[in-house]
Amino acid sequence: MKKRIIPFLTLITITLSSCALFSSATPYEKEIAVYDIDVLDDTQQLESCYQTSVTACFKTGQDYIPYLTLKQYASLYEKHFADDVTSTVTSSPFYDVWLISKGTDYCFVCEFSRVSKEILIAGSIDAAFKENDDPRDLKSLEYGVDIQTEGKRLSDEVSYGLFSYENYGISCFNYDSKRYYPLGLLDITISDSSMIYFTYNYKHIFSTRETDNYATKYFIDEGKTYSFDTQMETMRESTSIPSYLLNYNTGLFLYLMDYLYGLREYKGIDSFAYYYRKKGFYNDLFSKDGYVRAQAYSDALSVLDDHHTVLVSANNTWGESYFVRRRYGEGVASRVRLENTLIEYRNSTYQNYLENDRPKPSKPEKDILYSQDGKTAMFAFDKFVFGTSAQIFNDDGTVKDTAKEYDSYFQLIDAFNRIKEKGGVENIVLDISLNGGGVVGVLIKLLALISKNNTSRFCFYEAVSKQAIIYTSRVDINGDEQYDLSDCFGDDFNFYILTSDCSFSCGNAFPCIAQILGDAKIIGQKSGGGECAVAVHYLPNSEYVYHSSNIHIGDYNEATNTFKGFESGATPDIPIAIDQNFYSIENLNSAIKNAR
Repeated sequence: MKKRIIPFLTLITITLSSCALFSSATPYEKEIAVYDIDVLDDTQQLESCYQTSVTACFKTGQDYIPYLTLKQYASLYEKHFADDVTSTVTSSPFYDVWLISKGTDYCFVCEFSRVSKEILIAGSIDAAFKENDDPRDLKSLEYGVDIQTEGKRLSDEVSYGLFSYENYGISCFNYDSKRYYPLGLLDITISDSSMIYFTYNYKHIFSTRETDNYATKYFIDEGKTYSFDTQMETMRESTSIPSYLLNYNTGLFLYLMDYLYGLREYKGIDSFAYYYRKKGFYNDLFSKDGYVRAQAYSDALSVLDDHHTVLVSANNTWGESYFVRRRYGEGVASRVRLENTLIEYRNSTYQNYLENDRPKPSKPEKDILYSQDGKTAMFAFDKFVFGTSAQIFNDDGTVKDTAKEYDSYFQLIDAFNRIKEKGGVENIVLDISLNGGGVVGVLIKLLALISKNNTSRFCFYEAVSKQAIIYTSRVDINGDEQYDLSDCFGDDFNFYILTSDCSFSCGNAFPCIAQILGDAKIIGQKSGGGECAVAVHYLPNSEYVYHSSNIHIGDYNEATNTFKGFESGATPDIPIAIDQNFYSIENLNSAIKNAR
């Protein structure tokens, strides 16, 4: 996903009661190295990605939870900031405030109350980052597209997020006139504003923009090869999880779900602790039995019946199994059954087309179906993906002929050009009936590609900042650095998008937006929802939680200054029953003719 850009917000302050806090904790200090695993070199030596060190505090007898001051945590971001950015942390007996400004504008404020256990957040840290700060290979995603961004507040009030950790068993303490917060609380609360995550594996603190890296990247530390999880296993001092760590981890999980699960209000959940008690497995989240606990985490996410929300994995440091049974909700289970049916129908349709039903005397194409009258073509793609630089570009920067094999944008350009070259085709059916989603940045490019004026519009709603973020995009498919009508296909073809309940996430947003903009009509069945972008968090015990985030995809109405999400899916303009003829090009061609 392309980096979010949010207009700078006004500095926010809140008044706090004048009450002092005291703690009887006797902490000890320990220096911890911080590594940015996004920039590991080819040798995978951990020292190659050393960032800094911090002197964390630990409660005596609680060796697995590092505590940092807000100032220490803020210092971890310094290497990312542009030259004109000022980052300051101020403290008083009542609150700690982190303020980031870029030039003369405020772009982020975070205020921790020492009295009420509330956290106020406004703005975005990543708005202060320097250009080209992201080390990920995004060249092909950013190739051939121009994107402009605008933010719209949905009310005249200053927008901010307010979090409270009072009821989650999460403790902080004062030491040496400073306030210390557990790293897990800081990371879960603030990472949404930066898209950079910091977590501790009992030896080092690691940062990354892709939490997948915690599970997939290996490194050499003191001559031995580890992953984040395997090193964590070596650092434990017993096989039984300490009660304080168990309670801390579960408390952060409930805090995460209450404040960062994007469909909580949509599903009518006021408190996840109460919700899980009603479902009957709340107590298992606190189980000392690792397998029982891991299954409870899996159930706690699967019970939401949200295809974006699942426990991806849990490591075995404290006896949690790497694999647990996922108990699908009825909606997800139904979608999985439908997917199997549609795969069978589609494979049968393409086989019959190639053997019997292709237009004569046309040469058959394995990936494009043409109606007998030559008026309608159908092309399927099942993911919104982009390729690596090595897959897409030649050494001289030109695009490889094989780019279409790795990237949806080049795949569709190639298909549209082949259909155009054949001649006579009026309608293109884009089959995304089995498209489960992918990368929003690719979706934005494809919307412009099928438009009539090489302009498209994509909207986010950020529930924390209460802002609608509007992206407008144009594409340049011929490399002439001109974004004109020769770079889109909306005037060449009438586009129809074939959808089903398996059209999910980006596969749902694509038809919803194209329908609203008038760039395509929907044919088939209602798409499957999934309006929230995905967030991924590593909990302190290394449970890998994948969930719907507070970033909603939908449509912003400027006239009414309102935002409507796409969770309910796109309703077809031309309904088609799901049966053996669902993919029949002749059936689709007839339905299109009859609808005119």
